[in-house]
Parts: sequence; structure tokens; C-alpha cells
Amino acid sequence: MAIVKATYTKSSAGAKASIRYIAHRPGKDGATITRNLFGLDGLMGRWQAYQMIDEADKGSVFFRFVISPDPKQEDTGKDLFLREITEKTMMSLEDRLHKQVQWVAAEHDDHAPHRHVHIVAVVAGRLHVQDFQAMRTAATETALEQRKQRDLARERLQEQEVQWER
Repeated sequence: MAIVKATYTKSSAGAKASIRYIAHRPGKDGATITRNLFGLDGLMGRWQAYQMIDEADKGSVFFRFVISPDPKQEDTGKDLFLREITEKTMMSLEDRLHKQVQWVAAEHDDHAPHRHVHIVAVVAGRLHVQDFQAMRTAATETALEQRKQRDLARERLQEQEVQWER
């Protein structure tokens, strides 16, 4: 089962610090790394992410999510498309809230044994246990579907290679 963790801040400065972290967290050996930020509409610059925070409605909460597919059952080949998992997970949150959620994310696949995505999302109001459960379910289902497709494609490729060798 995928892991979905969350913290939040009401501070725009805290949200911007989170964006700096997800974009520039040092790599495995302390090397400087700049990661691409993305949202539902594609790649996003840091300044665009800051603008999203600055334009948030008064009283908005800035949630910091981490989505991590299970490395032993879902991301066994470290080949899942984390962006799709992120998009579908965030769409599941929008479906539950019945409104659009603005967010920015970055993949972290270079400093820990488990690949994961950090997200900063602007939410008007509170989230409830059921919202987090729905996000975890969406992340897990998307990851398992991708795993199934990738494993099937690998099996077919291996079958073709065996046929070519004959």
C-alpha cells in the first residue's frame, strides 16, 4: 500500500520554504540538485509556485504531502511514473472536496531507497481522515495498475526474446 503523509502550515513563508526544499533538497552525497517542479498543467517554475501561494484565498491552508509507492509491492522496479500517481491522487482529493486544488510537486528519487513525491497544495479549509484515506487508495490503485502494466509488458518482451532466439 502506498504511503501518504501530510503536514500543514497556514504561513505563506512556510509554504515557500517547503517549495525551496522540494526543489533543492541535497542529493545522496550532499550534492546540489535542482528538481523540476510540476503541477496539473505541466512543468512549473519556482516563481510560479510562489505566485500560487501569494494568490491563495485568505484562510487557505498549505498542505505538504508525501506520496511514496510501496517499494516491495508496487515500485519493485523503481519504474513507476510518479507524476501520474501524483496527478490521480490529487484529483481524488479534488473529487472529495468538490473543488479544484492548486498544487506543485517534485519527485525525489535520488537520496532515499524509496522513491517519493513531495507536494505543496493550497486547500481552503480542513481535511478529514476520509480525505487522506481516499488519497492513499488512489495512490495505491494507480501504482498497482502501473505495476501490472509494466510487469505484463516485461513478460511479453521476454516471450518475444525467447521466440527470436529459436
